[in-house]
Amino acid sequence: MLISANTWAGIKRLHAENAIFRAVENGYTIVRQASRGQSNIVDRQGHTLALDDYFDADRQTVVASVPVSGVRTVYGTVGDVFAWLAVAVALGLPVFAVAWRRRAGRGRYATEAGSVAVAHW
Repeated sequence: MLISANTWAGIKRLHAENAIFRAVENGYTIVRQASRGQSNIVDRQGHTLALDDYFDADRQTVVASVPVSGVRTVYGTVGDVFAWLAVAVALGLPVFAVAWRRRAGRGRYATEAGSVAVAHW
């Protein structure tokens, strides 16, 4: 995957390290070209094949032999299913709570011959 980037000196290393994580997560090689910051090439196992820093070098050239095939990963197979399930649960909890409260509220008071009897739980 080819990625273009433009960062500043304070976060250049952090952004380059995130490319390593994405390469492993998705199971393919990442070639990250930065007009400012760190350019890096990372294989699918997280090994840095080449690295160049815009702020430390006069000329920016990165050359590496990269694998072009990827591998299947858990994230590539499942994707964001867990995140979407968490969103569904978060949105469903208030609805469930209101329904539960209404259901529990029906049995709280019972009427017999015009009088109100309080049932204790």
